[in-house]
Amino acid sequence: MAFRKDDMIDEINVKAGTLDWYTKNKKLLDKSVPEVVIIDKCVGDSYFKLVRNDKFQLVFTHRTPAFKRVAAGDIEKVDYFDGIRIQLTWGPEESFMKIADTTLEQNYFICKAEQVQE
Repeated sequence: MAFRKDDMIDEINVKAGTLDWYTKNKKLLDKSVPEVVIIDKCVGDSYFKLVRNDKFQLVFTHRTPAFKRVAAGDIEKVDYFDGIRIQLTWGPEESFMKIADTTLEQNYFICKAEQVQE
């Protein structure tokens, strides 16, 4: 049984935290799969979601009673052939998503989550 990234978000890090991992998930990197849900988790009144959508973007949503923030980034901006590294960072002021390849040079980009209206 695979370890779910959802399990890494709990009462301890719900206000501020970071998840950082490498993945070679075949579904995630397969363009013929329309959507892959990686994280879908509620902790108290906070909600976290990370999906790879049909546009081959990772979309990170972080919602609390005070805000809803969304960051989106195109996986094709990095060399995903050998997998990718995903880092999600959140706190009361800002939320970010970093997407990187697995090369030694670490080609990456960072998306700052923008606040959106519900």
